[in-house]
Amino acid sequence: MTQAINMPRVEIVGSFLPPEELENALNEKIRGNLSEADYHAVEDRVIDRLIDREIEAGLQIVTDGEMRRKSWDRDFWEGFEGMSRERIDTGNIYQDDILRHDLLRFSGKIEFNPAHPFFDKFVHMQELTAGRAEVRQTIPSPGQLYMRMFLSSNGDPGKFYATPDTLIDDIVEAYSRTIAEFYRLGCRHIQLDTEVWGRLSSPEFDRMLLLGGADVNEITRLLLDLINRSIATRPADLEITFNIAANEQAVPRWYDEKELANLRLMLETIDADAFLLPFEISSPEAINALRWLPAGKRVILGLVDGSLPNLESVNDIVTAVRMARRYVPMEKLSISPTCGFKVRDRERQGLNYETQWTKIALLRQAAELAAE
Repeated sequence: MTQAINMPRVEIVGSFLPPEELENALNEKIRGNLSEADYHAVEDRVIDRLIDREIEAGLQIVTDGEMRRKSWDRDFWEGFEGMSRERIDTGNIYQDDILRHDLLRFSGKIEFNPAHPFFDKFVHMQELTAGRAEVRQTIPSPGQLYMRMFLSSNGDPGKFYATPDTLIDDIVEAYSRTIAEFYRLGCRHIQLDTEVWGRLSSPEFDRMLLLGGADVNEITRLLLDLINRSIATRPADLEITFNIAANEQAVPRWYDEKELANLRLMLETIDADAFLLPFEISSPEAINALRWLPAGKRVILGLVDGSLPNLESVNDIVTAVRMARRYVPMEKLSISPTCGFKVRDRERQGLNYETQWTKIALLRQAAELAAE
């Protein structure tokens, strides 16, 4: 499918809400009425239909909707050597409720795993897509992994990582080789998802780091270096998108002085090819933050709330696109939801399977109007 050069491309953040068929199958598997193999067969059918519908909706870059994931980050990390997940479902921690929680466990050095399960999943996606669209692989940012370990250990990863002095190098090596393997398998679009970067501007997050004895500026410099080192050896035709993940609670306020300073630092320092940035459609002046986007970089504007069913004004989306044109040529400009559709509390938010397609259709309508 070709894209008119005078209109923005419509893209997605990555995750989709599962259809009822998959949710029912999961419940049957949990009850012991469906085998693992039969459940995966349902997953395959659902993803096959999802890809068809993504293409029908006009998306040129598709994902598997992260349908196979339980957790947006841990599922990927536990595919590395030296990492695993432990399910804690007994006992109580200072409360009456029974504890049920997944914990990352470290059995050794974090290393590249040539049998990482995400590789087979990507190959399956390529086969299903059959050249009709490009496939984007979404994975959590290497900085996200470091901060998960840093915060879980109160600033001392050595509490559970045997060689803390090599931790940064180990993460860089594992990510670099994993990205290289995705490329060898045919991947040309990788998205690094992070929610930590947006939190660095939060006063509450700053206070938490300071109370733990961490230097916020030093943490920021470390994350920038870690991300850049992890993607430094990628081939020239592999597009790396850095996604500032919004969630159903918050979108960064790019008009706030501190948050804008962090955004500028990110845009000017991280050596990604594209940036996925969520914006509050009610604050179009925040679009002016794009003045810091380096020439030649792509930007994907998150303009419709992927966590709520209500529809934004198509005219507001068009206005935001036209404001962005002051700083970004149309061929480098895309629009998307602010976050993935697979939110934590879909019932509370009022979402259903069709809502996400309505949102994508709204973006498509706005893209066409912006081209007039």
